Amino acid sequence: MDAVQSFITWSGGLVASVLPASPFRSLLLEGVWSGVGSVLVFLPQILVLFLFIGILEDSGYLARAALIADRTMARVGLQGKSFIPLLSAYACAVPAILATRTIENKRDRTATILIAPLMTCSARLPVYTLIIAAFLPERPLLGPLLGTRAAAMLGLYLLGFLAAFATARVLKSSILKSERASFLLEMPPYRRPTLSSLGLRLVDRSKIFLRRAGTVILAVAILLWVFAHLPLEHGKMPPVENSIAGKVGHAIEPVIRPLGFNWKIGVGLVTSLAAREVIVGTLGTLYGMEPDAKSRGLQKALRQDLAPAGAVALLVFFAFAMQCMSTIAVVRRETGGWKWPLIQFAYMTLLAYGGAFVAYRIVSALA
Repeated sequence: MDAVQSFITWSGGLVASVLPASPFRSLLLEGVWSGVGSVLVFLPQILVLFLFIGILEDSGYLARAALIADRTMARVGLQGKSFIPLLSAYACAVPAILATRTIENKRDRTATILIAPLMTCSARLPVYTLIIAAFLPERPLLGPLLGTRAAAMLGLYLLGFLAAFATARVLKSSILKSERASFLLEMPPYRRPTLSSLGLRLVDRSKIFLRRAGTVILAVAILLWVFAHLPLEHGKMPPVENSIAGKVGHAIEPVIRPLGFNWKIGVGLVTSLAAREVIVGTLGTLYGMEPDAKSRGLQKALRQDLAPAGAVALLVFFAFAMQCMSTIAVVRRETGGWKWPLIQFAYMTLLAYGGAFVAYRIVSALA
């Protein structure tokens, strides 16, 4: 991460020294470099996650883990075959939802699809890392083994896991109730994962991440920069609070104010509907922060606009909210209509808002 951050900082400085002051220079630095660059710095962390999942898959252990998990999954009405998609959802919900095709029981498959986005995917990592680093000082809890920031991250993973299993229990005891099917699974032989196989897997995931950064996140960053600099006032760019983006944020601020969020966070929530990690780039653009080592400038700006209770509420909101158009599109395709994706989006949004509201009130009372 330090190497990626150093390269982005160096390249941004190089562009700034070459180009004269102009709207185009502002677009490149405040839009592209701040927006896309602040997301790219998290690629190494995400690849570490994919590496360990790849080791589980290539070793042949994942199928055995599904067998071991069958009894636990039965407690919420699912079967062991749901374990593999749910585990892969920690990387990304899109391939996880596609992986549910191996589940023969239609109601079990639908339930697994509906809860998969609640598992903490890699797109949430940039959001979690930024906010935790900005508001939580690092202190040892279990000596060198576990610190406060790592514990907070694990707590968010656990929160999503508990929400997914509670939702599955409700679904399988009500609208998706069905008889338990027999669990049959062919066991592959144990294999030693090869460096070439793992390397190809990481290269493939890097291409997908970079393609997403170069399309969805880049497009949102450019549009946001345009909306943050229009309409012109007396031929000059307006203050960001008077721009189109600022007006959108101020329009939704009354709805999110009970969560401790201001209008800038509101703009980030709107843009992150395209992809969760977009909020990091959005905030970088709104605050005019060029990516620096550890994103310290953005962390400092967040501390000025968010109280600790609001930061906790934002973490809880992203633990539950859908915030991913790609996932919604895949759910629609896999379920054959808009019924389930609309129900899923509405449920997760209400759960996110309610959870964030409760978290904000509890932390505010304790503070």
